[in-house]
Amino acid sequence: MNKTQFSIAAFVLALGFWFYQFTTQSGGNFGMQFRYLTIWGLSFAVIAHYLLWRDRSKGHHPSYPAFIMGTAVLNIMVVFLYWRLYFIDPKLVNGDNTPVWFQEYYLHLVGPAVIIIDAIFVARSFYQPLRGALATLSICLAYIAWAEILVGPLNNSPIGRVTSGLPYPFLNDMDIAGRAQFYGTTLATAIVFYAVCYGIAWMMRRFRPAA
Repeated sequence: MNKTQFSIAAFVLALGFWFYQFTTQSGGNFGMQFRYLTIWGLSFAVIAHYLLWRDRSKGHHPSYPAFIMGTAVLNIMVVFLYWRLYFIDPKLVNGDNTPVWFQEYYLHLVGPAVIIIDAIFVARSFYQPLRGALATLSICLAYIAWAEILVGPLNNSPIGRVTSGLPYPFLNDMDIAGRAQFYGTTLATAIVFYAVCYGIAWMMRRFRPAA
């Protein structure tokens, strides 16, 4: 399988799960499925795979490396946050809804792994450190603003001990100070993951130059 075929397969698979999510899950609340960071990660991955497919089919280098980098780190955060909270208590992220097993593992493991591997090892997109870091922070901050300014105030569920409407049940058990601390820690973690990805890419450029 060459790079173009890899991109086609990754794009079709991601798009299929995107449509599956929106046709099988309830989207009655404000923001529909876009309330969730996981769906941001999936949606960004669909776009990233399409861009990589388009560029590879034309024999071009990736046109938007910062976007690809930001998407990869976003998906790392999806995996990290989901499973970290899941192993504490699945209800912290899923509430009373248990996703279908293949959906759960694609959205929170397989799908993110595909775009992460592509961004680091295949497309080798991690070569613009400042732009990549800015893209990563911008995506994370955009999601936080979306959740706090729009999703939370415009929804009545899930209901927590402190507030209601925020996308994930555990967020509604925190006051504003607790959420601010959580968001700050999350942003710092995203930058650490970005630095690790960039470090791996730097080592590859140094010891295994692209053909």
